[in-house]
Amino acid sequence: MSKRWEDRGQATVELALVLPIVLLALAVLVHASVVIGVQLGLEHAAREGARAAAVSPDRAHEAARAAASGDGANRVEVVVDATHISVSIARTVDILPVFPGIGGRTLRAEATMRREDLLNR
Repeated sequence: MSKRWEDRGQATVELALVLPIVLLALAVLVHASVVIGVQLGLEHAAREGARAAAVSPDRAHEAARAAASGDGANRVEVVVDATHISVSIARTVDILPVFPGIGGRTLRAEATMRREDLLNR
């Protein structure tokens, strides 16, 4: 037989072996970027909620929940003490987005700011 007939289908077999690995790596990369985006959104919401609460501590819970509502946060905690306001936000992200509800990871973000109503006293 000639060399040409012995190598027939080699590219197809190589593609069949490598393609699942490439697709898995691509899926992991996309999911990691989604999780990073959610984490950055939570950090931004916590910072915005703490800023709004620092300006108006009597509306601290309302301001923090409003800042976190766009990110689908599961839990929002606001702690107001004598000099600082702390906002903690948490959200559960599915590990396998194709199968929602199977395994989840809780992402958290926290921000603390000084109460501005005390700065002018």
